[in-house]
Amino acid sequence: MDILKQFNDAVKYMETNLCDEIDVDRAAQIACVTKVSFIRFFSYICGMTLTTYIRCRRLTLAAYELRNSDIKVIDVAMKYGFRNIDTFTRAFTKQHGITPTQARNPYQSLRIYPPVSFHIMIKGAKEMNFKIIETEKIKLRGVSKQFSCTAENRFEQEHIMWGIEQDDYMMRVNKKIPGTWYGIWDRGTYWIAKAEEDACIADTETVYIPEGTYAVFTTNHGGFAGDELPKLRELIFDSWLPDSGYTQAYDYEVEVYHLFTKEEKWKRYYEIWIPVKA
Repeated sequence: MDILKQFNDAVKYMETNLCDEIDVDRAAQIACVTKVSFIRFFSYICGMTLTTYIRCRRLTLAAYELRNSDIKVIDVAMKYGFRNIDTFTRAFTKQHGITPTQARNPYQSLRIYPPVSFHIMIKGAKEMNFKIIETEKIKLRGVSKQFSCTAENRFEQEHIMWGIEQDDYMMRVNKKIPGTWYGIWDRGTYWIAKAEEDACIADTETVYIPEGTYAVFTTNHGGFAGDELPKLRELIFDSWLPDSGYTQAYDYEVEVYHLFTKEEKWKRYYEIWIPVKA
């Protein structure tokens, strides 16, 4: 659709000029709409104002730059359009929950906003809670099944394994649902597992999460895994990964399920771990 291309071209213009003054009139002209229409359409579709989006993108890039270089905080602030370091620090802390200096620590979590792109469904422009971790090898016990799909398309077969085939897999690991569970995709094999001390030894095999560097993403609380994990993975691979400076190290993913009783199901949340290299 031409209108989608025009709006994506307008976003590319803004992305190219995040370190400079962004001319909204020029962006609207690229999108072939009036300035008022461009601002209204953007806010309606993305769920945030254009001004907020531009600020969040600048603060996202500023966080990446502080983490990956020795640039001074004041220089980053000026580069992304903040008049003084105090204004920058307040805005940065409000978005990321940490100060610019703390952001240099690679193990601190950041709240990043990938660039928006317009398709039939809008991608990007959503807050993502992520952190980079270094982990030693983690020993688990679980049961596995060979899937006939790619990592991207695994969730339907996962749903069957966790749900319909629960007695054949999940209940062999531990008959109590609340607690921390792991779903591991390893080049076509999928594991349901728990920490060794929480698993039934007789009916399970040893499986390890390899040591290494992982990007860890966390969902909001209260949702269903079958809804939250596919959405989170799509956002990671369509929006975060292309913009992050990292690549996936190999065809391997870890899902962490933090499950609670029915009375406390609002507490449940999930994580996806992706092995990465810079």
